[in-house]
Amino acid sequence: MNRFLHHVLYLILHVASSSQYGTETIETLMPNVKVVKVDLKIFTETQVPLLCGDSYQDTEVIWMKDSELAGQGNQIKVKVEEMMGANYSCHNAAGEYLNHTLVLVQDIPSPNRTRRVLEKSHDADEDEYIRCLAKNYNGTFHCFWKKTKYRTSAVVALVQVGQFSGRNFSCSIHSDGAGLTCEDLDSCSFAEEVSRIDLTVYFRSNYLLEDYTVTPFYIREIVKTDKIHITKVEGNTFQWEYPDTWSLPRSYYPLTFQVKVVHARENCDSEKQVLLKETKDTKLTVVHSSKKYRFCLRAKDELVDCPWCQWTDFEVKHKYKKH
Repeated sequence: MNRFLHHVLYLILHVASSSQYGTETIETLMPNVKVVKVDLKIFTETQVPLLCGDSYQDTEVIWMKDSELAGQGNQIKVKVEEMMGANYSCHNAAGEYLNHTLVLVQDIPSPNRTRRVLEKSHDADEDEYIRCLAKNYNGTFHCFWKKTKYRTSAVVALVQVGQFSGRNFSCSIHSDGAGLTCEDLDSCSFAEEVSRIDLTVYFRSNYLLEDYTVTPFYIREIVKTDKIHITKVEGNTFQWEYPDTWSLPRSYYPLTFQVKVVHARENCDSEKQVLLKETKDTKLTVVHSSKKYRFCLRAKDELVDCPWCQWTDFEVKHKYKKH
């Protein structure tokens, strides 16, 4: 009885998936790449049409899936079950390569769909998987992500940026595969941004495809200076400079600095501060009775509501004088 019910359930799901997910679920991601969008929570089976090429209508064409025969003819259909995509290549009768089509599978968007490639940012307020930052206003920004331990071999298949803003970008993937850098080719740092930047990154893991879209942003919303370099310490007086990567002139892009003094055993994130103040100066003298303390410094754009940069700290260890 249980086997009978299992068989009936399989048939119901099979019929439902076959009728619900036909050719309308197949999209072309880019040349030679087709994507089958299915609900990976149930069994799915999709017939995918393949075309070797319009110029091969009168050619004897053989299709191969890896080293196995997949079909014959310029146009064929192949069956894709669940996540079982593949790379199909077509050849002439002599075995010479003519063309290929990579078939990938993607889970249809839903509120509860499982993400398999990237981990969610631990300190994110929303479902953030990719975080983007800009060091200045020159139109270049950097994005970072972390792959799950089960998909460390996943690679970026496609980056779509500026499609809706009409802006022209050039992007490159970092050598470690954990981020990308994009440059606005039409950027003018003094011009006001009139449209947000849209960004979608597609990742491929074997034949699984996942896309991650970043909430559209302005550069001014993600700008975050490099860490501040303390250039001189004399007694309790500290001096520092603007980061070399920050936009010029300084009068047009002023920074505000936050200074925090904590006990030597505390880190800069401690809320047990002895001193906390903001200043536009690049020099400050600490008035503190203790001979040991930690001086913390960070900066942000004075005119824009953007994140603070990372803390720079200096541990002060004055020697006590013997009387």
